[in-house]
Amino acid sequence: MIPQEAFEALRQVVGPEYISQEPEVCRAYTLKDRGFHTSEARLLGRDPVCVVLPGTTEEVQAIVKIANRYKIGYTPASTLWFPQAGPRFDNCLFIDLKRFNTLEIDPINMNATCGSGVIFAQLQAEALKYGLYTMVPGGGSQVGVVPNHLIWSFSPLTYRTGMANRRIMGCEWVLPSGEVVRLGSLASGSDPFWGEGIGPDLRGILRGSIGWFGSLGIVTKMCVRLFPFHNEPLVPTGISPDTYLKFPEHRMKWYNFTCPSKDALVNFMYDLGHAEIAAAATRVPVAWRYIAKAKSKEDFWEVWNKPEGKEAEVTGSHVLRVLLVGYTSEKQLQYEEKVLMAIAEKHGAEHRRTFQGDQSWMQSADSVSMWWLTGAFMSVTGQVDTIDCGIKTGVEFAKLKKKFEPPMMPDYGDQGWFQTNDFGHSGYLEFLNYWDPNDKEEMIHRMDEYYQIAGPKLLIRCGALSFFIQTDSPLSLDGPNYGPNYHKFARKVKDALDPLYNCNPPGILDVIDEVVEKAPWLKEKKDWEGGPDPRAIEGFGV
Repeated sequence: MIPQEAFEALRQVVGPEYISQEPEVCRAYTLKDRGFHTSEARLLGRDPVCVVLPGTTEEVQAIVKIANRYKIGYTPASTLWFPQAGPRFDNCLFIDLKRFNTLEIDPINMNATCGSGVIFAQLQAEALKYGLYTMVPGGGSQVGVVPNHLIWSFSPLTYRTGMANRRIMGCEWVLPSGEVVRLGSLASGSDPFWGEGIGPDLRGILRGSIGWFGSLGIVTKMCVRLFPFHNEPLVPTGISPDTYLKFPEHRMKWYNFTCPSKDALVNFMYDLGHAEIAAAATRVPVAWRYIAKAKSKEDFWEVWNKPEGKEAEVTGSHVLRVLLVGYTSEKQLQYEEKVLMAIAEKHGAEHRRTFQGDQSWMQSADSVSMWWLTGAFMSVTGQVDTIDCGIKTGVEFAKLKKKFEPPMMPDYGDQGWFQTNDFGHSGYLEFLNYWDPNDKEEMIHRMDEYYQIAGPKLLIRCGALSFFIQTDSPLSLDGPNYGPNYHKFARKVKDALDPLYNCNPPGILDVIDEVVEKAPWLKEKKDWEGGPDPRAIEGFGV
């Protein structure tokens, strides 16, 4: 429990209706048994001992200062859609940011100012009313806009919308000290339209390649960039669970192409970028096509578990999926289609019919069902690098994964989901894995080895920087191999801004090292030096 004096101080800040120590309320915020099946959630997951719901930046400041005064560790979150958004230490104060639900669209400057509780479904629905749009991440439209921009924020639509670090404009950031820093044009006024601001631009520290997962303060407000779309409605169609957004086909269409080889598919992607056409270009795992056609889990498994000829089908499948949007007019779509077909002909790609609607990327109506095929899902890598690096890493992971089947679902040598970003200036690879969380203990331990030991080592050998690097990999293993020694700089930033180490401990820097220390089946395979920083775990019961 937190000290009664601290509880009373917190209650005075937010009022009695927005704070609770009741076990039933706290249990709703648990990390353990919440549906996450990672080693982090299983080994470190806790219930918080107190939940507080601030409604203003000033209240967040006051809460952080009280936590510092009484040396209370705290975890901030809004949508709880990741293990780092759950308590991983004893006596945790959970700061729920869902009351930060303000959303303001500026159609002239094409941006939106969001509180930390706003989700992508809300933002996209409002943006479309003004003929604007944003990308919706693969995690689903129930994901928070602010935290997702601070961490990942990728989807096939980043082919045109670009990386999230360039979509962040002005924002309001409560430091671990309780001080407020306003970035961009908010530093000198109330309009957040400009990200660079007066003086140094701190977005690189706030986010970097990936963010700090709440362990370097709390962002309560952010302005994000929106992009021109069209004014035609995307009509909700169907009956749940078979729902989708119907495309206005004179302004928006999917195109599927069967390419004669993987090289042809990759070169097709490059040429799309050179021509600066399309809204998305992606190659998805073959299993996803089976999932889309299946009427039930049982239906999927009946077909997928027939191995005869499956590996040849999977490794020989080179289907490129391209989205065209007539942003300015119907004529733009017609022009881009002509260019697309010319590129397809150049590479010997065959155009094939496809469904003209969206279940995933505009509003994510059905994306979550793609993840829970076996009861547990997680990617071992997600990386933004050159297209060639992504292809190479996918080949190597396909080899590694065979050594871990079972416990993982067989995917017959599939080399991962990859796409292009920024008109082909970078590539994206995500290597997906499904397993049964109710499997035997030794099988679950093998999954842990794959994620926390074997996978990170393979990434180092490939020279591939995963954006899951600090959620899957021990920092003591990765730090010396990237940068090199990027962990030293990260430690300096953490020491400077959170010297008490009570902002979401054990923090993004130490959590997987702590998991390795606590799991004998992982520790026995550790063959490198280093471990978690004691300051990240002492006094917090991790």
